[in-house]
Amino acid sequence: NISPTQLAKQFNVCRSTIYSTKKRFQHHHTLKSKPRKGRPQKLTFAEKRYIYLLARRRPKIGYKALIASSGFSISHSTIKRVLRTFQLKKWKAKKRIPLRPDVAKKRLQFARTWANSTYLSEMMFSDECSVQRKSNNSTQYVFRFSNEAYRKDLVNLTNHGKDISQMVWGAIWIGGRSELVVLERDEVSPRGGYSTKSYLACLEKGLLPIYKPGSIFQQDNAKIHVSYEAQDWLERHGIWVPDWPAHSPDLNPIEHLWNLLKKKLLELYPELFLGGRSQIDWTQFRESIQAAWWAIPQERIDRLIRSMPRRLQAVRLARGWYTKY
Repeated sequence: NISPTQLAKQFNVCRSTIYSTKKRFQHHHTLKSKPRKGRPQKLTFAEKRYIYLLARRRPKIGYKALIASSGFSISHSTIKRVLRTFQLKKWKAKKRIPLRPDVAKKRLQFARTWANSTYLSEMMFSDECSVQRKSNNSTQYVFRFSNEAYRKDLVNLTNHGKDISQMVWGAIWIGGRSELVVLERDEVSPRGGYSTKSYLACLEKGLLPIYKPGSIFQQDNAKIHVSYEAQDWLERHGIWVPDWPAHSPDLNPIEHLWNLLKKKLLELYPELFLGGRSQIDWTQFRESIQAAWWAIPQERIDRLIRSMPRRLQAVRLARGWYTKY
């Protein structure tokens, strides 16, 4: 037999540890410590589940309203812990355009029709985008000391007024892209905006030189795209346009390319926001957009287009409703 003193020396512990371990084994037949009771639970499982069901029934409810609705005298942190046990957490809601059931149904039908199509890899995706010279970036981070919060070169400049912006049109396909065409306003249109005439002038310059007979040209359902004049122009030039579902930016990979274009513009020309509104500034801004457009790697464009099967699958799984794209 080994004495407690020898065991304590062998395992480099005090003798009281040896005695308590021996006593634990004699009484409980295990060397593991018994679980501690800790602070008693304030809520029963049924009460926790009631709070969880309230949150599920009213997912947009605030924490204060949720506590009031539950009728329990509990804190904000208790609510969080309770919901965390059910793997429920409050997230920032995603922004999406409104969809009606009939639109969701058409989106689902489109996704099913094109799911196994071999033409997806040959489709030309097009769209217009308004590019602004100044970016209202609300999540900019800088390295600074605590007393430099309002240093003039470290604040996040936010533009409250209208600055130079340019509407452009572009098209992409696997292996290539079109020229980035500047849309000119139609002075005779209401409010001097962009009309079907502006759009067709853009297609004359950007689409006709690159379009190959039999190719699929995608465009969304903007009014200037689906007007009688635009449809007649497309038919006369033999351009194949699929019946694109309304409110479906998640199915058009060029939407993500516009974000890349704006980031590339700020990356290449961070000094743009210092310019004025003269004709020289306008010309420089347009030239900068063109340079940023061609600076985007073609590999990124191809990768976006090859995501189409996954986009269609996401629409099918969502039954035509919202997706992550």
